[in-house]
Amino acid sequence: MPPTMTEPEPVREPVRLPLTQLKRGDRAMVAGSSLSEEDRAVLHAMGLDERCTFTVCRAGSSGPCIIQLDATRLGLSPDLAKRILTRPCDCPESGCCAQDTPKA
Repeated sequence: MPPTMTEPEPVREPVRLPLTQLKRGDRAMVAGSSLSEEDRAVLHAMGLDERCTFTVCRAGSSGPCIIQLDATRLGLSPDLAKRILTRPCDCPESGCCAQDTPKA
């Protein structure tokens, strides 16, 4: 009897949501954006890049989005927050998902 070939499982892309769609208490990490280089550089200088996890303190499109990175809170305009794509994270520790992210 010839061996059976099984088809490889399709590679699943991680869920990517705009920051404004997350809820208070959600943990996530940056998964991309449609930001200018200048905006990206400013966020990186404040500690927000694709290698960190954060917790949402306040989200939505009606006011500023507030996220917490370790002991620092950042306030982001709704326009900026909706252009930041995130990957929700269920990790209990800060930085555990970031270890799986390739360094840029």
